[in-house]
Amino acid sequence: MAEPREEIERLLRFLLPVAEEQLTRDGEFRPYAATLDTEGEVNSVGAAEGQEPDVGELLLALHAELREQASEGAIRASGIAADVTLTHPDSGEMTDAVQLELDHAETDAIDVYVPYETGTEGITFGDLVAAAGQAPIFEG
Repeated sequence: MAEPREEIERLLRFLLPVAEEQLTRDGEFRPYAATLDTEGEVNSVGAAEGQEPDVGELLLALHAELREQASEGAIRASGIAADVTLTHPDSGEMTDAVQLELDHAETDAIDVYVPYETGTEGITFGDLVAAAGQAPIFEG
């Protein structure tokens, strides 16, 4: 079985290219998620089909779905990607970023922010910034 860090990195490598593809195509993306099941397979998690909820409702639904899977022991790790705007605490400057909420059954949750710019050449990602996870999926 892989180390928790390796499994979290697998989710990051799965989620970030999807964000890049959607940003390049649409200039934005709706929140989406992925899990790592007990067999080590990465699986996409989509929102329910039909009426499109607002972003807040979609994030709540994804968190609820992942917490249910975690409580059932069906997954070892999870990740949620969202298109966010960050404000620099000193300058007040705003920047677009991909937020990745990553969690694992055997370690602390982490939130990763990857700033990006949209240009004529497509999406350019900045340096990744990590912080303690604010909405863990797995109960400690």
